[in-house]
Amino acid sequence: MLYRLEDVRVSFAGRLVLRGASLQHNPGEKLILLGRNGCGKTTLLKVIAGELEPESGAVERARGLEIVRLEQRVEAAPGVSVLDYCLSALPRVVEIELALAQLGARLGGGDRALIVEHHRLQEEFERLDGYRARPHAQAALEGLGIPAAMHARTLDSLSGGERTRVALARALLSPALLLLDEPTNHLDLLGVEFLAQELARRNGALLLVTHDRELVDRVGGEVLELHGGRLERFPAGYAHYRRERERRREQAQRAFDLQRAEIERQEGFIRRNIAGQNTKQARGRRTHLAKLQRLDKPLKDRRRIKFDFPETQRSGDTALVLDKVAAGWNGLALFEPIDHLQVKRGQRLAIVGLNGTGKSTLLKAITEEIPLVAGTARLGSQVKLGYFDQHHKNLDPRNNVFQQIHAVIPLAPKQDVLGFLAKFQFRGDEVDKPVPVLSGGERARLSVATLIREGVNLLLLDEPTNHMDIPSMEAMEDTILAFSGAVVLVTHDRYLLGRVADSLLRIHEGRAEFREGGYEDNQAWVDLDMGHEPTEAEEPEAPPEPAPAKGNGGRQGGRDWARAEAPRREPKASAKPQPVKPQPIDREKQKTVKRWERKVQEAEARVAELEQKLADLGQELAVQDPSDWQAFGAQLDRQKGLETELAYAMSEWEAAQTALEEAR
Repeated sequence: MLYRLEDVRVSFAGRLVLRGASLQHNPGEKLILLGRNGCGKTTLLKVIAGELEPESGAVERARGLEIVRLEQRVEAAPGVSVLDYCLSALPRVVEIELALAQLGARLGGGDRALIVEHHRLQEEFERLDGYRARPHAQAALEGLGIPAAMHARTLDSLSGGERTRVALARALLSPALLLLDEPTNHLDLLGVEFLAQELARRNGALLLVTHDRELVDRVGGEVLELHGGRLERFPAGYAHYRRERERRREQAQRAFDLQRAEIERQEGFIRRNIAGQNTKQARGRRTHLAKLQRLDKPLKDRRRIKFDFPETQRSGDTALVLDKVAAGWNGLALFEPIDHLQVKRGQRLAIVGLNGTGKSTLLKAITEEIPLVAGTARLGSQVKLGYFDQHHKNLDPRNNVFQQIHAVIPLAPKQDVLGFLAKFQFRGDEVDKPVPVLSGGERARLSVATLIREGVNLLLLDEPTNHMDIPSMEAMEDTILAFSGAVVLVTHDRYLLGRVADSLLRIHEGRAEFREGGYEDNQAWVDLDMGHEPTEAEEPEAPPEPAPAKGNGGRQGGRDWARAEAPRREPKASAKPQPVKPQPIDREKQKTVKRWERKVQEAEARVAELEQKLADLGQELAVQDPSDWQAFGAQLDRQKGLETELAYAMSEWEAAQTALEEAR
């Protein structure tokens, strides 16, 4: 046994988060924790790690148990390099490596004691597999998107997302119990693939929180579900978990219904006979009922959000036509022009490929948010376009939740708007939340709700399941399948891709290629994109000179496709460097970039400061006596204020980051 939880209870602000959670985790065991957003998964990890004491119940840990919990905030001493921080997961290996280097410099004198000590340390180093530690650390960093050029940089010089990836690489090196909370949040597709491989072959124990259904299957551990504050264990594999969960829920409901019917029958007999000839029998049954251990009413899942897109009118048979289309930035195309592509009414086209290949850029160009580099995009007859983007730009930051929907249907009665919002889990005080303070998942729900009320028959979806929990992802899949209009979808979610796509457009190495059929029919072809996605450190500071696009009539704004290749993490040894034409230095651009870099750093610091204040306040609330309602209420008000400040700070950071990317 590594640790055991017995009937653990934890509450925050009067809300019971864990209500009798029990679990035993054994050596080498891989467990995957699933549950809706906000159900208490992170709280459970903190209890296991010893960072949060439960109000009641017992937590028992094995003697000497080492636990590594991946933190979103990563701190290290100033000046520590990325590689050294990663290797600090193996302190004894680092200590011996240093001692061997020092002894090696002194062995020339032939001192026998030094030779014996050197031999002893060398044997221990080999037992600890120390010779593989540094290569393993380097491979882990590169696999998670931190290229070799960044390994010597100091950790504090990296962005927040890069530091989180470094911390994940460090965690993967450690032989300790791993507690990973949504580790794929800052990873690209290749990083997720690398992580899946590492976790699948890991021998050490693991508790993984994730919403990535493919990762659940790849890791292969048993599934834990946190539901209603309690833990329930299921067999490995997402499909097995779903089937077994449904079976158990149905069985529990049947048992509860049968017991309730029997109790009602017995209570009826008691009422009829307590004062009659069968008084003794009635009293016996009443005694029996009093001792009966009654089954708890099975907790039902929150009603699944039903995203229902009503069409305003039926479109023509052709919803969208792309002719000689190429998309990109500043006149530079990211892929070879698409010769001719028609999207029919009812078709569900998925666009796949690595980050940076132009998938989202193509959607932006179709919506005329940015100009096409080449060609034309035409909507079909009677087509109304709806666009769901990753930044939810159809939300007005000046609105609260209610105002956002009411602005779309201004003549609708208040109760109709409230009823509509309830379908999207916005109830009570939640309808008064300002848009800037909403979480990522809440913004996604409100963005979809806005599209629904507008009514569309051509839907462009850019990573629609980001920030959603699994039930909401499945609801989105159901809705896309039920939608009678046309859908063009960009996603990295292989489960979503496999369920909804009936045709594919793959953008890979500068080419866009169309195929009929879904993901299962074309899996090997789609997964050819498992090359490498460019990182910031690898991308050139200035784009290459524009060249005429193939099939573009010699107009500027295309790209020389004979020379175009997707960037790779490790260039082929045989590749010869191409001469690059020097670009004129744009002083104004440099100033703008530096200004936005400074604003991003300031915003990140503010976000980190507020997150720390909220964490400290959460610890205070966990131990504060709620019976002192005035002090407790004041703390809750302070918490709400900090949450609002944090949401606005995150909004400012996102705006600054977007501006920086555009300036670059």
